[in-house]
Amino acid sequence: MPTPYGMDYFLDEVSGNVKKGGKIHFYTFNTDSQIPGLIEEYGKMGFEVEFHRRCGNVASGVNRWVFDLIKK
Repeated sequence: MPTPYGMDYFLDEVSGNVKKGGKIHFYTFNTDSQIPGLIEEYGKMGFEVEFHRRCGNVASGVNRWVFDLIKK
């Protein structure tokens, strides 16, 4: 599921609908420096980051990232 730049907040809204052990696979657009904060934020939402990597450039300094999250 692709998300527009800055729209990661939807994860907090859907986290209650994901069963324990359920997975979310999505793409987001962020700078490299934002990723550690996002990973921490996803943990606070009840997700464990199973996998993430940069998978393309969008603009100068902004990259497309893929995440696989598992509900704790």
